[in-house]
Amino acid sequence: MIQEEKKWYALYVSSRQEKKVQDTLLNKGIEAYTPIVKTLRQWADRKKMIELPLIKGYVFVKHAPIEKEKVFTVNGIVNYISFEKKPAIVRDNEIQLLKDITSFGYETAIGNIHNLTKGIDIKITQGNFKGLSGTIIRKDKNEFFVVALESIQQHVIIKLPAAVLEKA
Repeated sequence: MIQEEKKWYALYVSSRQEKKVQDTLLNKGIEAYTPIVKTLRQWADRKKMIELPLIKGYVFVKHAPIEKEKVFTVNGIVNYISFEKKPAIVRDNEIQLLKDITSFGYETAIGNIHNLTKGIDIKITQGNFKGLSGTIIRKDKNEFFVVALESIQQHVIIKLPAAVLEKA
């Protein structure tokens, strides 16, 4: 019997259930990943660093098609993120990019790829993302680098110093 190749899929999960769904999947032996970022939140009486999902409502899961039923036994999963009625297959390099972005602690934001403002095409010349190409958005005199996650039609905006960027 030929074993089917495992692929990454994006799951849409119930509100604020990303970490719980990920942990349950991992406990069932299914590879799962939720990109988490630390952000400073301020209340009237205090400030606190909290962890939030980079892409709200998404959990990425790697499984063979035959394991779909096992995945959907987990409470909190709504459905696959789909395009043209087919589950979106997320590329390994996009998952690795999300892991790199979250592990290096850059200031980030997320958005829909269709709302992407056209800007200057650039390439990163130094640091952990050296060689990566993307688009610059100018906002409040800061440089924001945009990474497109084409398979799920989203983009991640990373604040980088202008010194590591050059026109492509």
